[in-house]
Amino acid sequence: MRKSRHMAIALRLEAARQYGLLDDYKIEWRQKSLCPPRVTIQGRQRFPLQITKNYVTRLLDLLVPSRAIFVTQNKPDQPRF
Repeated sequence: MRKSRHMAIALRLEAARQYGLLDDYKIEWRQKSLCPPRVTIQGRQRFPLQITKNYVTRLLDLLVPSRAIFVTQNKPDQPRF
C-alpha cells in the first residue's frame, strides 16, 4: 500500500510541478510506522505560501492530511533541497 500511495502522491505533485505551480517537493516516510508521509513543498516566489498550501492540500486531500504538508519558499540565492 505504501508504494501505491507514494506513486499517487508523486504523480499529483509532478503534474503541479510541470504546470509551474511549485518548484520542488520531497516525500518522507517514517520507518516502521503507519503514519502518513510528511510532504515538503518548495513553492514559487510569485505565489503566496498560503495559496500554495491550500492548493496542495486539496490536491492530496485523501492521501496526506494537511498537518503533514509543509510549504517553504526558496529565495533566489538558496539551493533546492
